[in-house]
Amino acid sequence: MSKQNSLDQYFLKRKENNETNTLTKTNRVENENNVTQSNIIASQPDHLTANTTSVNDIQPINNNTTTVISNSLISNSLISTQLQVKTFTNNTQSVNSNSELALGSTSTNDKIETRSYKPWYSQKFPWLYYQPNVGGFCRLCRNYWKPGTPLFRNMEQKTKGVFASIPFINWKKALGDNGRLMKHSRSEYHLIALDNDKFRQQEGSVLNQIVTVNEAQKQENRDRLSDLFDCSYFLFKNELSHTTLYEPLLQLISRLDRSSKLADFIQNCHKNANYNSTTSVTELLEATNDILEKNILKKIQQARVISIMSDEGTDINRHGNLCICIRYCDQTTDAESIFNYIVTDLQQKNIDLTKTHFVAFDGAAVFSGIHNGVAAKFRALFNLAILFIHCRAHALQLAVISAADSIPDICKSLSTLKSLVNFINRSSVRLTLFEDIQSIFRNNHIKLIQPGDTRWFSNSLAVRSVVHSYQSLLATLENIYNENNEDSAEALGLYNILSNEATAFIIHTLQPILDTLAVLSKCIQTKSADFKQLQDFISSTMLRLEELKDYSSIDYINIIETIKKLSLVSSGIRNSRLSISNAQLTTDEVFKTKILPFIENIINNVQARFEQSALNLLNCFMIFDMQNMNNNKDYGDEEIRTIQQHYSSDFDESIMYEWKTFRTYLLTQKQGGKLMTQREVCMKLVQDGMLKNIYPQLSLAAEIFLIAPISTATVERDFSTMNRILTKLRNRLTTKHVDQLMRISMEGANTLNEEMKDEINNYWKKSKTSSFSSLNYIIELYIILFLYF
Repeated sequence: MSKQNSLDQYFLKRKENNETNTLTKTNRVENENNVTQSNIIASQPDHLTANTTSVNDIQPINNNTTTVISNSLISNSLISTQLQVKTFTNNTQSVNSNSELALGSTSTNDKIETRSYKPWYSQKFPWLYYQPNVGGFCRLCRNYWKPGTPLFRNMEQKTKGVFASIPFINWKKALGDNGRLMKHSRSEYHLIALDNDKFRQQEGSVLNQIVTVNEAQKQENRDRLSDLFDCSYFLFKNELSHTTLYEPLLQLISRLDRSSKLADFIQNCHKNANYNSTTSVTELLEATNDILEKNILKKIQQARVISIMSDEGTDINRHGNLCICIRYCDQTTDAESIFNYIVTDLQQKNIDLTKTHFVAFDGAAVFSGIHNGVAAKFRALFNLAILFIHCRAHALQLAVISAADSIPDICKSLSTLKSLVNFINRSSVRLTLFEDIQSIFRNNHIKLIQPGDTRWFSNSLAVRSVVHSYQSLLATLENIYNENNEDSAEALGLYNILSNEATAFIIHTLQPILDTLAVLSKCIQTKSADFKQLQDFISSTMLRLEELKDYSSIDYINIIETIKKLSLVSSGIRNSRLSISNAQLTTDEVFKTKILPFIENIINNVQARFEQSALNLLNCFMIFDMQNMNNNKDYGDEEIRTIQQHYSSDFDESIMYEWKTFRTYLLTQKQGGKLMTQREVCMKLVQDGMLKNIYPQLSLAAEIFLIAPISTATVERDFSTMNRILTKLRNRLTTKHVDQLMRISMEGANTLNEEMKDEINNYWKKSKTSSFSSLNYIIELYIILFLYF
C-alpha cells in the first residue's frame, strides 16, 4: 500500500508541475507583449507621455473587463505562480486593439490624437484615402501608377512608392507647408496622376472613352480620305495622267503638309489598304464617275423635255467613237446602228426618250436624212413633233468654205499661209532664226499658229499671227534663201508669193473678215445661247460684213498703209512669174475682183443657211421678248396656236388662257420699266415656282425653247476632251475609263464638296465590299469544285 500511495503521489505531483509549466509559458508570452507595448509608449517624447496611462493600464478588451498582469518575476514553484490579478470594470472608451498596436494607442489626450489620421485630413486633401489598419494612400497615384505605367520605376525610386503602393503612417510629419501631405500634392508624379484623372473625367467612362476615341479616329480617317479624293479629283478634272501622277502628287502634298497627318496616315495604314496605288486611284475614278453620272441622270430624269445631240469621231487608236449629249433645263456606222446605240445607251440609263423635242446633228446624211436618217427614226419611233436642228456652227463653216471655194485666189492665199507655217515650225533652226529676226525688228515674239483641217475658223488666228509678223517672215525667208542650202528653193517660192502686193493685200484683208466670222462662231458655240440670241448675233455680223464691202473704210486704209511700209522687193531675190504677173494688179482691182465677191458670197450663204423660215416654230417663241410687245389684244395668239398644234400631246386649250393672262402681266412689267429679254422671261417661267404653278403650260413651252440647241459644239468639245485625255502616252486607257474621265472633266465641279466626298466614300466602301464578297464566293466555289473532283 505504501508503494502504491507513493506512486499516486508522484504522478499527482508530476501532473501539477506540468500544469504549472504550461501556465508559466502563457504568462511569459503575455508579459513580453506588454513590455513591448510599454517600450513603444516610453519611446515617445515626454510632453506626449505626460498624464498617460501606465503600461499596466493598457489591457486587451475582453467582455468589458480588463485583466492586468503584473510585471513581477514568476517563479517555477507552484506557490510563486499565484498571480496578482487586479480586475476592474473598464470605464475607458473601447478602441480597436489592432489599430492601437499598429499606429499607437488612442488616448483621451488631444496631443496624442495629432499622431493619428483624422477625417478632416481628407477634406483638406481630397486625394487622401485612409485604409484602416494599413495607412493613408493617394487615391490618384494608387490608381494611376502601376508597374506597366511609363516612369513607374523613376517614381518608385524617388518616392519609395509611398502614397501609391506603400501606405503613409508617419502622421507626425503629415501637416504643415512642408508636411508630407503638402509635398506630395506638389510632387511631379502626383501632378501627372492628377492630369490623367482630369482627362478621364472629361472623357467619361471607359466605354465613352473608347467610343470617343473611335469616333475621333474615324473623323481623322475621313479627313485624310478627303485629301486623297481632292488629289485624285484634281488629276481627273485637269485631264492629267492619274495612274502615273497620283503617287507623286501625294508625296508632294505630304511634304507641303507641315502637320505630317497625310504622311502618317499613308504610312500607318494596313498593308492591305494601299491608298497611294494605281488600283486605288482607279477605284476612286470609277466611284467619282458613278456618283457624278447618277446626279446628272437624276436631273435628266426629272426634266420635262430634253434634246439630244450626237456626233461620231475617231480617237488616237483609230477606234470609232459616238458621242451623245443631252440638253435639258436645270431645275463607221450607218443611221440604223447609230440610232440603236443612242436609244440603247440612253434607255439603260432610264431616260424617257418620249420627252425628246429636239435632235441636233451635223449635216451628214446619216444624221439628217429625211427618210432614213437618225432624226427621221427618232420622229417615227418616239414623237412626230421632234425637230431636227442642223448645227449652226457647222452651217456657218460650210457657208464660209463655199464662199472661199468660189474665189480661187482666196484658197491659194490660205494654202500658202498653211505651207508657210509648216515650213517655219517644222525646223528648230528656222524657228530660232525667225525668233532672232523678230528681236532685231524689236517685235514681240509671235508664235505662228497652224490652221486646222476641220476647224476652218482657226484660219483667223493663223492669218492674224502671219499679218503681225509679216516683215519678219519676209526677212527670214530671204535669209534662208541666201544660205544656198536644200531649203533655199522652198524659201524662194514662199518669198515670191508673200512679197507680191496683191497676195499681201489679200492676206491682210482676210484678217477683219475672218475675225468677224470667228466671233459669230464663238457666240454660236456657247452653252447658254438660244435662237433669239442667234438672230442677234447674225444681224450684227451681217452689218459688220456690209461695212467691209466699202473700200474707203478705215480698215482698208490702214491695210494699204501697212503694205506700203513693207519691203516687198529685195535686190537679192529674183522675181518669179507669179509675182511678175500679179504685180500689174493694184489693190483696188484686187478688192473689186477678189475681196468684194468673197464677202458677198459669205452674206448670201449665211442668209440662205440661217433663213428664219427654216425654223418657224422657234420663231413663235419670240412673243416672250418684251421689247417687241404691244397693246394689241391679239398679240401672240397666232404663235401660241402654232406651238399648241405642233405639240398637241403636250398642250391643250388652256395654254391660250394662260397666255392672255401672262401677256397682261408682261405689259404691266414693261410699263413699269422692268424690261426683260426673251431668255430672261423664259428662265423666269421655268425657275420661278409661283409663275410655274400659275402658268404650267407656258412654263413647259418656255422650257422647250430653252433646250433647243443651236449647235453641236458641246459634242465637238467632247471629242476635244477625248483627244486631250487619250494621248499617245495614255493610249492604253480603256473605253470605260476614257468615258469616266471625260464626264468628270466636262461635267464635274471645280472642287468636291463634303457631301460629294461622303457619297464617293460610301460608294467606294460598298464597291470594295461587293468585290470582296464576290472574291469569297469565287474561293468557296473553287473549294467546292476541288472537293467534288
